[in-house]
Amino acid sequence: MLRYLSRLKKGKWQVLLTVLMLTGIPAGAQTNSHKEHMIGVRGGYAFNGVSFNPDRKQKMVPSYINASLLYTFYHDLWKTMPYFGLQTGFTYTQQGYQTPDLKRVYQVLRIPLTSQFHIDFWKMRLLINLGCFGSYRMSAVDYTIDIPDGQQVAFDCNHLYLDYGIQGGLGLSLVLRPFEFQIEANYFYSLSLIENPALYSNEYYSYGYPSQLLFTLGIFIHL
Repeated sequence: MLRYLSRLKKGKWQVLLTVLMLTGIPAGAQTNSHKEHMIGVRGGYAFNGVSFNPDRKQKMVPSYINASLLYTFYHDLWKTMPYFGLQTGFTYTQQGYQTPDLKRVYQVLRIPLTSQFHIDFWKMRLLINLGCFGSYRMSAVDYTIDIPDGQQVAFDCNHLYLDYGIQGGLGLSLVLRPFEFQIEANYFYSLSLIENPALYSNEYYSYGYPSQLLFTLGIFIHL
């Protein structure tokens, strides 16, 4: 597995390191006077896909299974800029793709680490998300014409459990303390392969990177 992960392009490592640095900014800047702590739940609708090379004529797979338990910490930076926040938690979601012969859906547990920049006005917030994530693919199911109800995929060394990548998005929040209601659109792109490139051929490798466009509604409680 390490052999194939080492083939990841240098540019993708640089992108991930940059995001990690940006995400770490709020965590170290806690010498402020204004702080907010929130915990909440979020759910929504997603479009899941995988970018394959060579192309498999793949299509995106929609999913309603997207549920999150999140903690958010807002604070000022250098006591003058009240725009910064850090968000993390747990998300149960899916990855998947569909080709002319197969639809494959993965069940995934994801841990996001997000810098949530916010601009407050009236009882609203404009949210700007930038961060990274780590995931674990727990299982997968294949759907075909012959097996419309699905068949469990036997995971082995050719199927990669661990996943990581970058994320970004926008949102809008309505603040009615102690509650806060948020609507967001976020895009997740994996920098790890979804399967062994030599799974189908030792001569012609196939590379696949998952992605997800996620639309959510959330409710948070100010602690």
